[in-house]
Amino acid sequence: MCCIARGDVARVIAAGDGSATLQAATFDAIICRRFAAAALLAAGWLVAAFQPVQARPAQVLLMRHGHKGSAGNNYNLSPTGFQRALGLASVIPACFGTPSHITTYFLDPETSKNARSYQTAVPLAVASGVNIRIDRSSVVDSLQSGRRMLSNPAYSGGLLVVFWEHRHLPQLAAGLGWPEMPPIADNDFDLLYRLRYGRGETAPQVSRFSQSALLDGSQPCSQAPVPFTVVAPK
Repeated sequence: MCCIARGDVARVIAAGDGSATLQAATFDAIICRRFAAAALLAAGWLVAAFQPVQARPAQVLLMRHGHKGSAGNNYNLSPTGFQRALGLASVIPACFGTPSHITTYFLDPETSKNARSYQTAVPLAVASGVNIRIDRSSVVDSLQSGRRMLSNPAYSGGLLVVFWEHRHLPQLAAGLGWPEMPPIADNDFDLLYRLRYGRGETAPQVSRFSQSALLDGSQPCSQAPVPFTVVAPK
């Protein structure tokens, strides 16, 4: 790659000028080093330019399933929970856009255990025409479920709505890049968290909404809420 400079060295050697030969050889080494550095820089730029962008949704909505009844062996929503699910089918598209994907916590097909997450998602799926995906691995490891959601190319740039079992929601959030999510109280069926991912950002911007406030209009969805942050206890 340095044949021109080496040709100059050969001509100087033929002329019998030793000092000039040394200068030409030094010049040849400098040119070679600079050429090699430029080639490495160009190769690194090409690798970075064609590095695939991490597939991730633009937004993820996280919420617990709707209200449940008091009977221990009844895995269904209560009438109150079903009414809330019907309301969410209208308010979610109106406030956040039509979902591109809907995912729920595992539903046992034999016993119907954990059916509430799926039942909460059904009205939204019917209203939006989006099929529901049941995450079978969630019952084993919700952390990995969240990580897979972030890396799934099918979700890239979309709005993913997730209905989950409340005890496993913080693990799911950690997999989605938000390890600070606080636990959900047993009697809390109202919270909705929005995770928004900026291009090149490793952590989402998290906002907290009240489902009931969105439904009755006391929290306008056109008014962006204050980003949610967890304050460590003193």
